[in-house]
Amino acid sequence: MNIRKRPFFMVSIVLTVLLTYCCVSYAAKSAGAYWTSFSSDDSVGDGISSLGFIVVDAIDARRWNDFASAMGPFQGDGPSFEDPDVVFEEDQYGQEAKPKPEESPFWKEITVSAGDTLSKISDKNGIPIKDIMTANELTDQHKLREGQSLYVPAGQDAVIQTLSHVRGLKEEEIKKKKYVAPVKVTDYVIKNGDTLWEVANAFDLDVNSLFGCNKFSETGVLKVGSAIRVPNQDGIFVTIKSGNTVKGLAAEYSIYEEAIFSANGLSEDSVLVTGGEIFLPGAKVMAFVETPKGRKAVVKERVTAAMGFGWPVVGKISSPFGWRRDPVRSGRDFHTGLDIRAPGGRQIVASAAGKVVHAGWMGGYGRTVVIQHPGGLTTLYGHCSKVLVKTGTNVRRGDRIALVGSTGRSTGNHVHFEVRKGGSPVNPLKVLR
Repeated sequence: MNIRKRPFFMVSIVLTVLLTYCCVSYAAKSAGAYWTSFSSDDSVGDGISSLGFIVVDAIDARRWNDFASAMGPFQGDGPSFEDPDVVFEEDQYGQEAKPKPEESPFWKEITVSAGDTLSKISDKNGIPIKDIMTANELTDQHKLREGQSLYVPAGQDAVIQTLSHVRGLKEEEIKKKKYVAPVKVTDYVIKNGDTLWEVANAFDLDVNSLFGCNKFSETGVLKVGSAIRVPNQDGIFVTIKSGNTVKGLAAEYSIYEEAIFSANGLSEDSVLVTGGEIFLPGAKVMAFVETPKGRKAVVKERVTAAMGFGWPVVGKISSPFGWRRDPVRSGRDFHTGLDIRAPGGRQIVASAAGKVVHAGWMGGYGRTVVIQHPGGLTTLYGHCSKVLVKTGTNVRRGDRIALVGSTGRSTGNHVHFEVRKGGSPVNPLKVLR
């Protein structure tokens, strides 16, 4: 090659590469591809570049990190999932889209609906009840929960593969709960107009975590300029009492010992210091806790039906207040309110007079309304399909505030209704009349 022509030749190559990169980058992003890095603990990826585009379903990726297929590789910087222009669309009903069921030649994932029985599911899919029970490790065919995920094997010869898949899912869920990141706390300074629910939403936390990391006299009134503790994960701080052990706290709050060790940087030989604080990842402030001698009350405030709270919607209670099996994830969970089943679109009314302190989206609660009442009491109405009031509105008992829906982390149309006293959850059945 003529040496004099080499500079022009090199420039042509550079321009061609840049043009190709830009075209593919634009096409990939338009098709739902995002720039990321790949890493592997084994040798499968040896010889493959560590950077490139991957094509993803944006909604599923946000929930499950279930990346589809790889494109590339290309080198350089690119868009990430944190980009402001990455939008997660809502479905036709204005609700957050749910992940699609897993597809496999060995099984079919289904979600238990109201009125479903194992017998009906068996007849519909042509699979014996015993095979469905074996594949899902069920011990009682009469104990199905609305919203529960079941994996129906494609046939008798697929039962073992389905069982292996179910066990793998359970193991992954347990790992996530056992091994958590060390707790880090941000001191958030309250600005004019802030509410706890909006702060929780901004940090992608369950509002129960803010209640459990701070002490509030009136949860709807925050002092501008004051600071509150915001953890980097859901959970609560508790004061260590004489005789407390990690094992005992884990049992009391139904969480894993390993999670407490991980979050607090403790070892199995660590000794808890009386009067100090410890973070309990995944735990919630509870109205009572389970002890070997029965239930121990931890909320002493007197809250009675004489306070005049009315039912927010006409419907049947599908999940009561207190300990339950989590309807969406596996494991035991403390339910801080009542779930009242009702048709989508039915009106929800204010349980008592007060001021709306939050009206809008709030994490797993979906579209939510929170009302502050006299005496440090608040009520919360979650999973609404539509909110009919604005923050700052004064409402009377019986005023329409929202419509029934299934937004957020929900298994069907219902209202999640909470009553709190100074941040602590109260059994709504004790105040409703």
